[in-house]
Amino acid sequence: MSNTFIGVFKDDLSLLLSEAKALGLKYIEEERLMHIFDKLSLEYDCTRGLSKELVLNFIEKQPHWKKSTQEKRIVIIRKIAVFLNNHGICAYICDTGRLMKTDDHFKPYIFSYDEINNILKQADGELQRRGNDRNHLFYTVIFRLLYYCGLRISEALNLKIKDIDFKNGLIQIKNSKNHKDRTLPIPDDLNRRFNKYFQAVHKIYLDDDFFFASPHGGQYEKTTVYHHFRDILLKCGISHGGRDKGGQRLHDLRHTFCVHSLRQFLRDGIDYRTALPILSVYMGHSTISATGKYLRLTAEAFPEITGMMESMYGNIIPGLGVDSYEAY
Repeated sequence: MSNTFIGVFKDDLSLLLSEAKALGLKYIEEERLMHIFDKLSLEYDCTRGLSKELVLNFIEKQPHWKKSTQEKRIVIIRKIAVFLNNHGICAYICDTGRLMKTDDHFKPYIFSYDEINNILKQADGELQRRGNDRNHLFYTVIFRLLYYCGLRISEALNLKIKDIDFKNGLIQIKNSKNHKDRTLPIPDDLNRRFNKYFQAVHKIYLDDDFFFASPHGGQYEKTTVYHHFRDILLKCGISHGGRDKGGQRLHDLRHTFCVHSLRQFLRDGIDYRTALPILSVYMGHSTISATGKYLRLTAEAFPEITGMMESMYGNIIPGLGVDSYEAY
């Protein structure tokens, strides 16, 4: 690797590297990262020193990175920043505690295709046994909506009649978690079920009425839906330890949608760098990196994906250990 740096900090980087090697440090990986940083610095105005924007861009975690990859970048950029500050150059020093904070205890549950089919069949069976029961008609639709479209339960229950375009098979999600309104296509089968539900439930209605209106007025409660979901899991023979003990949650239908969608993208030969932005917008994530975390879950749930992606893109899912997840 060439020792020649080309950016505004080229002299400082050369000096830092020389001092490290003079101390007997190999600095092989550090030198590689310093060259990456050096090239990135050309895209920023560094006349006033090392800016926060440049630092955060350099260390921003990418979907295919291991946790250690980001940690290495954080360590070297802090060394560079301290070195610059010690030599009279203003440099932003990142907060490593905030950036590297993780929750290693939570891992979403990804349902298999068979489990999803059994859950939906169980919900349909309850409706068939009870005739055109309003509540059970609701459950056959809501569970499909959460899985087919990856919605948060709050987004589904907040749907108004005016948010649904039956003719074109579209739904509008408004005032979502990340304040990202979005319009989503729904599968034909789900749209037919939407129509059936609408005809059965909304004999008289206003456009501002909740689509999933409770028989008792207002909208269904999330806890009510969760408890029925838990009962269906038990009937399907899917063990459930409770939400506080790692048991399956309604939100795991959303996680499952994302993993199954990523698998389909990859099986169709669509580059993950193309798939992630599409899926990120569809799911209403605040960042692409939030969607990117599902790459590891996809590889864990479908081992054949690992070999496929390594052959196509190199080792972008190293370790397969899940770092942390939020209720995305």
